[in-house]
Amino acid sequence: MRFEYIEPFVSSTIRVLDQVIQSDVSRGKISLVSSDEIYGDVTIIIKVEGDSGGDIILNMDEETAVSISNIMTGEDAVELTPLGKDAISELANMLAGNATSALTDLGYKLQIAPPSMVDRNGLIKQIGGLEIFQVPLFTEMGEITMNAVLRVN
Repeated sequence: MRFEYIEPFVSSTIRVLDQVIQSDVSRGKISLVSSDEIYGDVTIIIKVEGDSGGDIILNMDEETAVSISNIMTGEDAVELTPLGKDAISELANMLAGNATSALTDLGYKLQIAPPSMVDRNGLIKQIGGLEIFQVPLFTEMGEITMNAVLRVN
């Protein structure tokens, strides 16, 4: 994935979060981290292929995921339910769709796989040992970190 692909994903994530959870979203500073510096109870991977490839990884604490899923589903859950997991995956689907549209409008050809939720072990198997661009996003529900793993095609 090319570096210039990251900004449309960040912008789309902020826009979708703002619309869905109706909370102001502020963006932290982008940094370069190693894969062992990705933390969070809930992790969603969006695979990107085409002109360039890589992964967009969203991670957050379970409390943040529960708060967001409760808004999306109308539940009053205290832990992430199966419906809540579906809601978080759908949120990732929405931001991937928005980012894909923005990148297509700029002339890039990309295919985005449906998001998948993985645990820490699954994440390490897929991205272990790689450097990752990381952007923290702050909401009233908690922090969501967007990570971009770049691969050269």
